[in-house]
Amino acid sequence: MAILSKDTAMEVAYIGAGAVAGKIVGTKVYDMLPSSVQTAIPVKGTYVEGAIPVIVGLVLPKFAGRTTLVRGLANGMIASGASTIVGQALSDLGVGEGATTGVGNVMMGNVMMGKTDSVYAPLMGSAQGDDDYSDTSYDFTSADAGEMDF
Repeated sequence: MAILSKDTAMEVAYIGAGAVAGKIVGTKVYDMLPSSVQTAIPVKGTYVEGAIPVIVGLVLPKFAGRTTLVRGLANGMIASGASTIVGQALSDLGVGEGATTGVGNVMMGNVMMGKTDSVYAPLMGSAQGDDDYSDTSYDFTSADAGEMDF
């Protein structure tokens, strides 16, 4: 089977549709549960929202057949649910987005872009006001900044 064949493209589309359907099914089914059931569940709701598409993805081929469409939808739902569960587990362990500073925040934010008025200021080598270059009114295009040395 070729990498860029029509069949491969259709399988990718089915899996993508299954992933979207998994997110929708997980959220909608969990929201339809009575609040007494939601509070009685001993784990966070996000785990249940992830488990629902996994279960649906596992039983879907048994009821709807084993066509390429159904297999793709089921695989997408399983992947979507597993992603939700793993994402919540990582967040609970302190590895998620809120627990650490993302690479984008460090590279394009305070550290690399020269903003020294943050907790990352010591990484830049100076705190606000310690040198001529940390002042926000400093003209980086002036000759003494070294910008004109090219």
